[in-house]
Amino acid sequence: MANYNVNIPAGPIWNNDDAKTKGPIVAAAHLGTFTGQWNTVVESAMSVVEVTLNVPQDGPNSVTLDVLAGPIWNNDDAQVKCPVVCASYGGTWNGQWNTVVEGKMSVCGCVFKF
Repeated sequence: MANYNVNIPAGPIWNNDDAKTKGPIVAAAHLGTFTGQWNTVVESAMSVVEVTLNVPQDGPNSVTLDVLAGPIWNNDDAQVKCPVVCASYGGTWNGQWNTVVEGKMSVCGCVFKF
């Protein structure tokens, strides 16, 4: 299994103590581990936390969630976009998608194992 680190938005983080609270929460939501590193990217508005992720995500448990994907125009477009969107969250596409706001936003069905 390979590991890699990514920065994930976490909202504003005010100091190291705040990062120690918020970092593990963000990491767990992405099936990863907080490295302890963080950075403010927009003063008083947005920080990122560094999270270690494993490839492939594996385990005896799974959950399927709809993930925002931007506009998807048709099934052919979904075949291109959904695998990438699901992979960006550490999941795999289950073949399902749906438009939630016509011309603006669709979702992809992503399976996450842990």
